Amino acid sequence: MKKNIALIFAASALLLAGCCTTPHAVKWEYKVTSAPHGPYGTTSPQENRDLQQTFLNDLGKDGWVLIDERDGTFYLVRLIK
Repeated sequence: MKKNIALIFAASALLLAGCCTTPHAVKWEYKVTSAPHGPYGTTSPQENRDLQQTFLNDLGKDGWVLIDERDGTFYLVRLIK
């Protein structure tokens, strides 16, 4: 019986120690970039949208997440590995 109580006490102490440790801080990196566009006057609005879509898809493949866009400026974030 004493052995079981000691085992329960040890397991409880380990469980509490694991729950009370400080979590690791998440670290982020940010990117601010302008929207790409074709040469002035030579590309249609649809071509510019396609360029921007490809640009954002490539950034997404690298782990970047778009958090905001204002006046053609993109604000992105990703976890630091």
